[in-house]
Amino acid sequence: MNAPIKDTLIKDAPLIDAPIIYEESMSYRLDPELEPPSRFPTDLLIRLEKAEGNLEAVSHLQHLARRRTLKVILELVKVGTTRNAEGTQLSYSITPFLSGTITLEEVWNDLREVNQEALMDCVLDAVRRFQGLRVQDDNVIQALQHHSNAGGDSKPLLKTLIGGPDTGYHLDIKSLLESFLHPEAAKLSMCQIIDQNDGIAIRSLDDDAEIVELSQVDLDTLSKHVVLCHNDLEPRNILVKRADLKGNDGNPWYELVATIDWEVAGLFPFAYEFGLKDTCLGTSNLLFSWYSLFKKKTSTLLPAGEAHEKLIRALRIIDQSNRKSIPRNVGVRVRAAWIKWECLVMHADVTRVWVRKNGVADIPAFTKEDQASLENEVLKELGYI
Repeated sequence: MNAPIKDTLIKDAPLIDAPIIYEESMSYRLDPELEPPSRFPTDLLIRLEKAEGNLEAVSHLQHLARRRTLKVILELVKVGTTRNAEGTQLSYSITPFLSGTITLEEVWNDLREVNQEALMDCVLDAVRRFQGLRVQDDNVIQALQHHSNAGGDSKPLLKTLIGGPDTGYHLDIKSLLESFLHPEAAKLSMCQIIDQNDGIAIRSLDDDAEIVELSQVDLDTLSKHVVLCHNDLEPRNILVKRADLKGNDGNPWYELVATIDWEVAGLFPFAYEFGLKDTCLGTSNLLFSWYSLFKKKTSTLLPAGEAHEKLIRALRIIDQSNRKSIPRNVGVRVRAAWIKWECLVMHADVTRVWVRKNGVADIPAFTKEDQASLENEVLKELGYI
């Protein structure tokens, strides 16, 4: 980290040499052996990204989430912008570095079922608390006022605003769904989102020809149930720590410490986050037992009414169209191979969706080695290796 940046963030605080580098961002850890500035934690993580990114807006959503549940949301020590030695403007955020923690992804398959249940109950409690922060609340509208403008103008935010920094903010459900449809699928007319006399219709144009109709009453219902959603509550984004407690069998016990990576968070009907779980299985998450338990536990948070079920089915139609529009995409092929590996089929119940085939015995845990093997097979099929 060059001097102009460091002096803006925290003066006289040496950094551990090796940064954690991402595609569009970079993270540094402050040396914990040295005395930090007054009121700062002793161990800090600094994240930098290009100023045109969403870091500041995302950090603001994280701050709003922390209002609801202090225990599992990292404190934002400082957020702002700075410039490097070349004059490039950068956004930054500073949070405590939680030493001794690991991602839940690293240990999930090794945990006893009772520990998995306990951790999921903590996640359920956090989601329930997030939902207590509604977009209709005046303090939320005011907090987001300076971080987004739907439609590209400077008008004050409306109380029906839907979306987030990653998806953009939208004035209605149709606009949100259109943003979920990939340009390739739209160009090939794999899926249509069309206006009707009383609402909209989402229609797949392939041989299956699925269609979901959302009436104006449905759309109004969804807009009234907009809440704060993380949208990526997967084991890789959950930090846990080994506790002193051990079970009767001597196995270690892990406790939830924090939910991280709020990049795709925003204000959505919870059915949107619930439906994303189905589209992300096999990509963002390769732990089927986590997916199943999450769906089982959080289905209790879905509001009653068919509007929410329709939104989940609409997301599924769009996602399938997105994947069919890029048949040679490596990720699409790997996901299909993983679903076959796990012996999964789609269930009609939207609170379940992906389930194991009837009569399938227990399948061994999918490992990193298995993942590498599947990826290599796909690359060979496509002629890349």
